Amino acid sequence: MTTTSVGADHLTSSYLSSYSNTSSINSFTRRHSIYGTEDRVVLDIGSFYIKCGFSGESHPRHIVPTWTNLDRSKQRDGEAFRIDAKMNELYTLDIMAQGNIDQVEEKLKRLLHDIYFRLLLTEPKSRKVILCESPLTPIVLKQTIARLLFDYFQVPSLTFVPVHLTALLTTGVTTGLVLDVGHLETTVVPIYSARPLIPCMTSTPLAGDTVMKRLKALLVAHGRLIPPSHLHLSLAPQIAIPSERLTLELLEAIKTEVLFCTLPSHPSSAQPSSSVNHPDVPARFDTLSPSDQQQAQRDSSHATDVYFSLPNEKAKLLIPGWIRAHAMAILFDGSNEDDYQFEANDCHEDQPGLAHTVLDCLLKLPPDVRKPLSQSMLVIGGSAMVPGFHARLLYTLASILQHPTPYEQQRYRPLMGLASHFQCLDQKSALFKSNIRGWVGGSLMGSLKLSGKEMVKEKFNGTVTDWSITDEK
Repeated sequence: MTTTSVGADHLTSSYLSSYSNTSSINSFTRRHSIYGTEDRVVLDIGSFYIKCGFSGESHPRHIVPTWTNLDRSKQRDGEAFRIDAKMNELYTLDIMAQGNIDQVEEKLKRLLHDIYFRLLLTEPKSRKVILCESPLTPIVLKQTIARLLFDYFQVPSLTFVPVHLTALLTTGVTTGLVLDVGHLETTVVPIYSARPLIPCMTSTPLAGDTVMKRLKALLVAHGRLIPPSHLHLSLAPQIAIPSERLTLELLEAIKTEVLFCTLPSHPSSAQPSSSVNHPDVPARFDTLSPSDQQQAQRDSSHATDVYFSLPNEKAKLLIPGWIRAHAMAILFDGSNEDDYQFEANDCHEDQPGLAHTVLDCLLKLPPDVRKPLSQSMLVIGGSAMVPGFHARLLYTLASILQHPTPYEQQRYRPLMGLASHFQCLDQKSALFKSNIRGWVGGSLMGSLKLSGKEMVKEKFNGTVTDWSITDEK
């Protein structure tokens, strides 16, 4: 269970001396006490992690894995809890088709119970709740969360706030194009004057889960397993990596520790003649076939190979450097059937990359707001924390508009003038990490009491507020 603590600087003596009255000091500390009831509980429930804490704080108190299973055991010295469970998503996008909503509800009940009574140490009946949500969160999941909070935990009120808007507020602006790269999907939501333009929203299933599947396919085909040996790693025997050894825990660790994004480079023979007119943008990498992409990565990659230690054993994985740089490319180049050749249960449909998803969103917008939004892009989500992500996204956007295919030339003609205007907010000096930025914005809204429509327990009838539901009068 991962814990993110809130840093606090010590107050200077001159600062405290200004509070000569004892009652002033008591009121000062009481306003910042964690046992007060004015601060709201802020939750950001994702498919892999739940971020929890109180409003007015700059970081979540805890980041709880959704696969956490606290096994309780009683001993002579007291009770003990052990975190032991198989890594798995809390929910999937087809939660209704799978018909496992009862299991999700039971798991959520256990997780929220641990969050309230073992982590936050607060009484749920005394605190209002702010829940940061994605616009495409399944309604049945929102109803399940609301029913648990109202009926089981007896919270006084619940407010759903869009995570894209809360994340944008942390930058100090109210207009921007927010790209949320999560685990199950990537959503692009334009926000103008603090108003999410939901009809112009676009999404793609290419996200963190896609990267993990692509990484698994590349490691099975090109990676090597080095069993325990007394020989030097360069001399030790190497075997192919069995697919069953690449668990979700291992793939997640590899993705977060050794992967990075790099600008694609090609051999001189692959350069098209059009690159002469635009020397700043090299050849289009995503127009190559998957086999040509891999060959180009192998020939031009300067990344070093990595020996990755397997947890709880002495064996190591040999991860080629070009895989480290190429695994994330599927998010930008799009997917096809060759990307999942080792995943028999995947849907082998072509999916647009992140850059095309952003451009499709801009096409839906009125022409007068396209430029200011393209200049104020904000990337959030845990999968966007990979080094070089922002640079690769901006490069891909410029490549598509400066070296379009015939189809792109026709489709994105109204956007050709934006090629040099794409910019990311808070890129050089990021105050908040992209995986917690949405929660921080929810904390800010709670402290400033800016949250939207509030649902109270006494009036809860099983339905929830959602942009896709029209109130019938």
